[in-house]
Amino acid sequence: KDSILPRPQRLYVDVHRFISMVVPSLTVSCRGVPGLRTSVPSMAMRQNPKHVPDSPTARAMALSRKTKNTAVPSVTLAAHAWGATETQNAPSLNSTSVLIAGGGIGGLVLAVGLLKQGIDVKVLERDLTAIRGEGKYRGPIQVQSNALAALQALDGKIAEEVLRRGCITGDRINGLCDGVSGEWYCKFDTFHPAVDRGLPVTRVISRQVLQEILASRVEALGGASIVENGVNVVEYRQEVVDGRKQAIAVTEDGREYSADMLIGSDGIWSKIRHQMIGPTEANYSQYTCYTGISDFTPADIDTVGYRVFLGHEQYFVSSDVGGGKMQWYAFNKEPAGGEDAPGRKKERLMELFGCWNDNVTELIMATPEEDVLRRDIFDRPPIFKWVDGRVALLGDSAHAMQPNLGQGGCMAIEDAFQLSVDIREELKKSVDRETSPDFDGVLRGYFGKRVVRAAAIHGMAGMAAFMASTYKAHLGEGLGPLEWIRQYRIPHPGRVGGQFVLKYSMPLVLEWVLGGYSGALQGAGRAPVCRIEDKPLGFDERLFPTFMRDDDELLRAASANWYLCSAQSPRVDLRADGTTLVSSSSGSDSLPVSFENGSFLVSSETTVKRDGKPVVAFTSHLALRPGDEVVVGGELFIVKYEHSTVASVGHGKYDRRAEEMVAHPESQLV
Repeated sequence: KDSILPRPQRLYVDVHRFISMVVPSLTVSCRGVPGLRTSVPSMAMRQNPKHVPDSPTARAMALSRKTKNTAVPSVTLAAHAWGATETQNAPSLNSTSVLIAGGGIGGLVLAVGLLKQGIDVKVLERDLTAIRGEGKYRGPIQVQSNALAALQALDGKIAEEVLRRGCITGDRINGLCDGVSGEWYCKFDTFHPAVDRGLPVTRVISRQVLQEILASRVEALGGASIVENGVNVVEYRQEVVDGRKQAIAVTEDGREYSADMLIGSDGIWSKIRHQMIGPTEANYSQYTCYTGISDFTPADIDTVGYRVFLGHEQYFVSSDVGGGKMQWYAFNKEPAGGEDAPGRKKERLMELFGCWNDNVTELIMATPEEDVLRRDIFDRPPIFKWVDGRVALLGDSAHAMQPNLGQGGCMAIEDAFQLSVDIREELKKSVDRETSPDFDGVLRGYFGKRVVRAAAIHGMAGMAAFMASTYKAHLGEGLGPLEWIRQYRIPHPGRVGGQFVLKYSMPLVLEWVLGGYSGALQGAGRAPVCRIEDKPLGFDERLFPTFMRDDDELLRAASANWYLCSAQSPRVDLRADGTTLVSSSSGSDSLPVSFENGSFLVSSETTVKRDGKPVVAFTSHLALRPGDEVVVGGELFIVKYEHSTVASVGHGKYDRRAEEMVAHPESQLV
């Protein structure tokens, strides 16, 4: 008597409700009941039937009940290829609806989490070209262990696809280096902080590929109309409609969409944030960033994942992104709004970084001019208001941060996971209470759980940017009239002190950044587990401590060919099976270079310069390093090395992980 459903369907729902209350873990399928999702309406909804739309189409119309110009397609919630019964355990309310402004990473992850609960979702996106992969290639994004674990807890299919298509960087040594000399300043081990807590190992993946994975999953769960293109949300309001509180999104062209909640995931220039906290200016970081991606195979790609090269008021980041490609970012301190003449970006980059080590200059030169992009770097200060009634912020709209920690997208994924879990838990409680869900309380609780961690990582990202941009290798740098002191190559006190602090603080920072969200994930049901295929393939995992401690051992582990070159003489390849006699172009003098214990050695009497200073040998022989300058018969030779595959197949043809998995299949059985 209290249901709008026909009697057979009403009986089915009553049985479903009874079994769910008595045996909550038992799965009951509702696929045989037309027009029903697999969720149980609360007692409050039964007492007020007009709040229970009787079909997916009717519920979709509640999402788009007010449109000024055009009708919005209904939300399709039919069975799909990725699992027709994936929402059948969801205890959500049939009429719960959520609007998401912004179809970026955070918005799509949230949409997946909500659709799996059987909640009506509409994603309003201003421009879908990034999701569809159109336009300029935007480059990779780092998805670190904390975010990968959140994806695993949210949706195993998405996680597996990201793990499969991403390039692992956390299985190698990473860290900070001096920009000019290339010497290590501080190494990072991101592998053990992850696996010790049962987390996936950090990957990088194309932003477009990641968004395509997420968008495809949204479509599989809810239909193609879930994400609506060309909808720019510019403001919101809240009002009571038919006795029910609603959040209403207003678009640029006057259309209006209403739902139980509105989540602003519309990025650093968020209109929802602007209305919620008032006008605020984005903070210019004082740095412009050049970025590019190129076919390039570093000599030590098997042992090193990414590096940050440091200089005074400039720094350079390079990272393996898989498929024989390297992504790089070059940061330089200068006013915002600068532009380069057409076809002159690489020329300017070489003016800025031309005296830096080969890992920087060769990567720049290997990048086609048309693939070099430039943008100014902005962030926003942390805010402590993310929620206004039924409206909340998520991702960059709440905590846009600098890219130095690689945690911007990761924080958005954590936000989306937490909000999805909180909504699910409140819907469960509302069924037990037999009352309507307290969505205002849900959003306040979400803010309370996320604000401290997001603000802390925002601060760490800013600190990392400050440290990278204020690095000084030698005394005299940045001192104007006193620059002449640099010729003596006296280590800068700040460099020495900073190196000491980083050595002991970085492991603790990584433990918290990568593993600090593990408790919430385990509380949501994710078991600590690692993938055997994530283990290091370029070297034995037991060598991590050795490589972290000893730069020379890390250098010797590279699968590389070494050679000497000069302006006058042809390249001289150094032999690893004997002694190479290096002669000057005039033939007036020669130098024997021998190979022993993985290093190329010259006599301690040979003049070798490193970072502009003569190297003092304390033994009878001196081990060469890339970038060393060696004088033979008055002719200057530079020591260089390249990956062993470059001579045969060229740059960009070596897929590190695929090659090693073929060469060492037994490693998958360890």
